[in-house]
Amino acid sequence: MVENKHSIQTCLCLVKNMYLYIMRTAGVKERVLETAARLFYEQGYQATGINQIIEEAAIAKASLYQHFASKELVLNAYLQSHKINWYNNLLAYTEKMEEGREKLIGLFDYRKQTLENRHYKGCAFSRMAYELPDINEEALAIIQGHKLAIKGFIKQQLYMLKSPPFPKQELHELTEMIFNLIEGTILQSTILRSSRPMEDTRKMLVRILDSNAQ
Repeated sequence: MVENKHSIQTCLCLVKNMYLYIMRTAGVKERVLETAARLFYEQGYQATGINQIIEEAAIAKASLYQHFASKELVLNAYLQSHKINWYNNLLAYTEKMEEGREKLIGLFDYRKQTLENRHYKGCAFSRMAYELPDINEEALAIIQGHKLAIKGFIKQQLYMLKSPPFPKQELHELTEMIFNLIEGTILQSTILRSSRPMEDTRKMLVRILDSNAQ
């Protein structure tokens, strides 16, 4: 009985230590990504050193390298995490809106809101692509995947806009037009540090949707 009790206590201790280790390492990775996200967006990738990430995340250097062998891998993980969070937030924002017209306008309003919340500093993905023309292939694929996901959202909602749906080629052209309209307007608002271009383009988007829904 004593031996069995000792064995159980030993097992419980091992499980507890493993749990604490997992929680510590998960916390380190999360802090690294949160810190990197803020620094990369506020001051740029090239101006952010790995030592600054370590210092501001309040972790040991060895802890960072346990998860990321280089700053480039931190970048890739940050972009992937941001891509997932961004799209999930879009889905949550538009969840209660009707399919088609309302969700397309909702996408625009969501982009406007995120731009305003970030004080007109622009799209994090586009900024990274501008800053790093020779960005690594994995990071570029994540950025491109993010933009393709937005196009997919637009196409899906355009398909639901009217019945019968748009012909395939027209659906593609409308998707590209609305995507480029939104992306270009975000750039203008970033340059002007104003939501006015977004407000003007929103009216244009509503007219486009209403005229094509007939």
